[in-house]
Amino acid sequence: MLKKTAAALAVAGVIALGSATPAFAYPVDPEAGCTVSPAAFTAGTPSVISCVGLPAGPTTFTVAGPGVTPGVIASVASASASASASVTKTAGEDGAVSATFTPPQTASYSITVVDADGTTVASETLPAASGTGTGGSASGGGLAVTGGSVAGEVVWLGVGALGLGGIAVAAAVARRRAAAVQS
Repeated sequence: MLKKTAAALAVAGVIALGSATPAFAYPVDPEAGCTVSPAAFTAGTPSVISCVGLPAGPTTFTVAGPGVTPGVIASVASASASASASVTKTAGEDGAVSATFTPPQTASYSITVVDADGTTVASETLPAASGTGTGGSASGGGLAVTGGSVAGEVVWLGVGALGLGGIAVAAAVARRRAAAVQS
């Protein structure tokens, strides 16, 4: 009887682990979106504008705000007037592209990203840094994290193994008690 039970449990384990894999195992193209890090601007501190999920080809990054002059996306520039500057980078086949913006002043700046299809992917005004914080993510896309990376079947297999272990311990205790009563 014990051999049949063990064989049935082994077959059930193989079926559970051999079933369809969870959705996280399939590659999913990221939703088009951009992030800025750090997202609060401090004079002279570079911020990286990173985008994913874009069509391959030229992507235009435009920054507008106080002190912006042509070339400010590549280096620090000083001026008091508010203007804008653009740089074009090429998004790869994976849809990823980034540019670095070094603000000339601690101030708010508007960032606009337009992909190869002419679609505005991001258009936001981000604040000046306050205190010593470094900011966070301006915006983003992609799938939300909804759970761990362990398949549910593996978790239930572990729960079942623990249950069988508990049953085995209970059976051993019952045998010892029965043997002690008969003696």
